[in-house]
This record gives sequence, structure tokens and C-alpha cells, in this order.
Amino acid sequence: MEKKNNKRKKIIEISLRLFVERGFHGTPTSMIAKEAGIATGTLFNYFKTKDILINEVYKEVELQQKENVLKDLDSMKTSKMKLKKIWGNLILWGLENPEKRKFINYFSNSSFISDETKRDIKKNHKFLLSIFKEIIKKKGLKDTNELILILNFIGACISTGKYFHITKETYNEDISNEPFERFCRSIDLSDED
Repeated sequence: MEKKNNKRKKIIEISLRLFVERGFHGTPTSMIAKEAGIATGTLFNYFKTKDILINEVYKEVELQQKENVLKDLDSMKTSKMKLKKIWGNLILWGLENPEKRKFINYFSNSSFISDETKRDIKKNHKFLLSIFKEIIKKKGLKDTNELILILNFIGACISTGKYFHITKETYNEDISNEPFERFCRSIDLSDED
């Protein structure tokens, strides 16, 4: 069983790299199998189609990202501290996993990722919804759309991560905190909230 899991993991890792380098259509299953050191038929024992394979790669990358984003979150006492931890964890994950970050960027809105996979991934982000619902309730932001607020937060976070990627600067918490604090001020979120 362990050998089978290792082979599956290897196929996913190689597929991830090739999908980022060559795109979906530029990555034939024969190439994936060859680089994984298996026969193409063996690949189909693990993943019946290339569409299923890319969806499994996507789920795996999203799961790894979520696990990293949630790291040490339970020890945070306030909503602002939780958001700051998520912010830092997400940026650092993207910097430490550039290939996975690129994969998510390339494929998150593509037609290759099924609606079912997208629904499953959204379920993984309920922790963020609960934090923002708590903030909206505490701050009395009655007419605030939670999803738009979450997307503003994630967008600012991703853009901050891109800053470090584009400039090749080493991660700097002070630089990272500036747009985080700007976001918090926009919804009047204080250190006590």
C-alpha cells in the first residue's frame, strides 16, 4: 500500500511541475508516465483520465496550502490576530512553494478544474468565512457582503506575496504588515477585535 501511495505522490508531483511548465494541453500523459518511470497504462490505474489527474493535483495543492495557512491559528485570540496569522502563512507558503503557487494561479479559474472540485475546495475555506462573519457581527457591518470582504482580504494578501516574488526581496514582515494594516483600517478592525 505504501509503495502505491508513493507512486501516486510521485505522479502528482511530476504532473504539477509539467502542468506549470507546459500547460494542460502541452503535457501528454505519456510524458508524465515517462518522467514518473511507469508505463502510460499504469498511470491510468491511478488516474482514469488526465482531467481527473489535474483535479487531484489541484486538490492536493489546495489541501497543502490550507494546512499551512491554518498552522498555529488556534493559538490566536482575536479576529485580527487570526487574520494576520493567515496573511503571513499564506504569503510565506507562496514564497516557499513557487511552483504550487503558480499552479493555483494558472488553474484556479480554468475550465480544467471541475465544478465539483471547486465546490470541494470552497468547503475548505469555511474557517475564513466564520472569522469574517464574527468581524461583521462585532463591527456592526450589517450591509457587508462576506464574500466580497473575503475576496478583498485574499486579493490584498496575494498581491503582497506577488510583491516579494516580483522584487525578489526577502520576506519582510514590516513590508507585509503595511497592506495588512491598511485592510484592517478599511473595516475599522482594531487589535482588540
